Amino acid sequence: MKVLKLFAAIFLVAVVAAFLFNAPSFGSKGSKTEGFCANCHEMKPNYFTWLVSSHNNFSCLKCHKDLKPTTFVYKHWKGAFANPIEKRNIIPDGVCRSCHAIDRRNVSAPGDVIFPHQLHVVKQIDCVDCHSNVTHFHVSDYLKTNQDVAAASFDSSKAETLIKKGNQILMPVCMRCHNGDMATESCKACHKNAKTEDKIVVR
Repeated sequence: MKVLKLFAAIFLVAVVAAFLFNAPSFGSKGSKTEGFCANCHEMKPNYFTWLVSSHNNFSCLKCHKDLKPTTFVYKHWKGAFANPIEKRNIIPDGVCRSCHAIDRRNVSAPGDVIFPHQLHVVKQIDCVDCHSNVTHFHVSDYLKTNQDVAAASFDSSKAETLIKKGNQILMPVCMRCHNGDMATESCKACHKNAKTEDKIVVR
């Protein structure tokens, strides 16, 4: 009888978790309610950064397809999540390309920067190798370096402050590959106005 009750309780948690994860209000841009993810203090920073991002019309499961609601609830209940929480698995390219079709998407690069996306696809560069901060703005790293800011008290105003720091791709990210070994270090490869002889200088 006890085993039956345990399975019934697990089933109930699974049903509630699945409902909350797929509730329309959570995926709604205009919703002011804290979604299911935000109910756990570990996830509040990720929820609020999502809320102020350009991806806030899409539910968490649109990108985080490997996330299982029941597993999430169980780990929270067991206290198994780090605080702030960190995602170990990267977002697969197929998830990004389900919306961002490389062959049809116009890229508005800043200044004179050249972004040949198709070339990077051919070279098997993952989308997140460059675009790792478009939704959550490295909020876990931010909380680690600003320990006076608690994950449980993180809100939309703090997320707005974080997004103002900029989510553009900085040159050190490019230079992980464009180092003269893996890829060219010539400035003119990435900048329209660079002189032919210019090269990246690391200081």
